[in-house]
Amino acid sequence: MSRLVKLCIFLFVLSLGLIFHLRNDQMVLMDYYIGVLELPFSFVVVFILSIGVILGIAVSIPARIKLKTENARLLKQLNVTEKEITALRVLPVKDSL
Repeated sequence: MSRLVKLCIFLFVLSLGLIFHLRNDQMVLMDYYIGVLELPFSFVVVFILSIGVILGIAVSIPARIKLKTENARLLKQLNVTEKEITALRVLPVKDSL
């Protein structure tokens, strides 16, 4: 994607986030075992979404590593096969007559 398109998407998402924050600026009471926090609702939503993104990335890391190692193995096998084909093309053909 071009930089201009990425910039437009970023500004659009940023403006949506700002609009969401301005419309939902009520304070939310976060009561947990150790203490109590009072935070704006939009910050709580962004924090929870960020935790979800981080957990999603963490879960997908093993699958990405597995796919990269399989890809490397297949590329190595492809190189060996191409070398064999090139070597077979150079060999003269014998007539059995």
